[in-house]
Amino acid sequence: MLTYKQVRQHHLERLNKSSTRGPQIVVSGFAIIILIGTILLTLPIATENRGGLSWIEALFTATSATTVTGLTVVNTKNTFSLFGEIVILILIQVGGVGFITLSVVLFRLIGRRVSIYERSLLSQTLGVGASEGIVRLTLTVLFITLTIEFIGALILFMQWVQIMAWPQAAYFSIFHAVSAFCNAGFDLFDGVEDAILQATRMNPISVINLGVLITIGGLGITAVYDLIVWPRARHLSLHTRLILPMTFFLLVIGTMLLLLDETFVAGHALANTSWGERWLLAAFSIVSSRTAGVTLVPMADLGQASQLVILVWMFIGGAPASMGGGVGLTTVAVVLITLASNVRGYQDVRFLERTLPTETIFKAVAIITVSTALVISVTLLLILLGEGELFPIAFEVVSAFSNTGYTLGITESFDPLGRIILAFTMFWGRLGPLTLVVALAQRDRKSLIRYPEEKIIIG
Repeated sequence: MLTYKQVRQHHLERLNKSSTRGPQIVVSGFAIIILIGTILLTLPIATENRGGLSWIEALFTATSATTVTGLTVVNTKNTFSLFGEIVILILIQVGGVGFITLSVVLFRLIGRRVSIYERSLLSQTLGVGASEGIVRLTLTVLFITLTIEFIGALILFMQWVQIMAWPQAAYFSIFHAVSAFCNAGFDLFDGVEDAILQATRMNPISVINLGVLITIGGLGITAVYDLIVWPRARHLSLHTRLILPMTFFLLVIGTMLLLLDETFVAGHALANTSWGERWLLAAFSIVSSRTAGVTLVPMADLGQASQLVILVWMFIGGAPASMGGGVGLTTVAVVLITLASNVRGYQDVRFLERTLPTETIFKAVAIITVSTALVISVTLLLILLGEGELFPIAFEVVSAFSNTGYTLGITESFDPLGRIILAFTMFWGRLGPLTLVVALAQRDRKSLIRYPEEKIIIG
């Protein structure tokens, strides 16, 4: 007969063995979704001319949609049929909400119980520390997502129904509301000169609505949930108190830099706009640059300083466990807070009367280091393959890594190998930081051995 200690040890071994499969499940799940999307987009029914896409074009599009990036090698409106567009929309929704979240909803619908391991994996992907009540939170996440998308679509519908027939307005509203909230960047406009796009960029209600959808999607469900329950709980987590000021700071600084460049230096993209429209479009471009990629102002028309600002903002990205990508707002914030604490001579890292755990700092450094190495390596590889010049390639790679979708217009010129490399970058940008955090969170090695310290020269 097994003792209590043996039973407990056996249970822990099983849990640790299954927990190491967490990143594999996440990666495999998204890969299967991309594969299914690729197959569907190669069907003749998916394109307007019934000719179907090539496997490379379908793979690139499915990867871009599932990773909510928005980079395209074909024009979405002119290439895909209604079936193809709906496939892309479903991939965006699944990629934005997360297949793990949808799996839990499906389990509840068919009456299947969610295991302890699945609850633990959910808590990691949603950015929640504890797994208690995680199933209820997951259902709340889906309800909040659908509610926000419905409200955003309704506002867009009321604006677009004035310039198009109501069935088209309803379809356009749903597609763009989902794309904006999921920070996907896909649209149904026929280029930057499209009449609907031009009417949209001159409509403050539509622009603000899209900007709010993008911002909420980029905050992350943890912060959104905190804000929803704040009137009753009167408490915001440290995570949310860090996300909100960082979001506001990046918006203000980025908008001012774009206005400075476009007003006094470059003056191309926003030269013929009124001051009100210029402020609104500059702010929207910054909001969208942090992983949404909804293009109301062509990136190629901006000055180089503005393009550089957007490149940096794309790399930073949105909040963890959000629809956005990039290295993450909190990752950059933790590094800056660590730097500030070190300059002040503190023995620990402090923020808002709290001390940040050492493991949090290690994760932030690991994510930034690995992400920077990836962006540099992919940029160098594409340059060696002759895909283009340094800055346009770097801009494209950062856009793919951060799942933004902004482009300087060179995506379609990539050869098949370049497209595959860019698709891999989108895939890593969506899942790499997440799986890295999950893997690091599951490594809890205790050691009784301590080695003597020895300093090395830094700087």
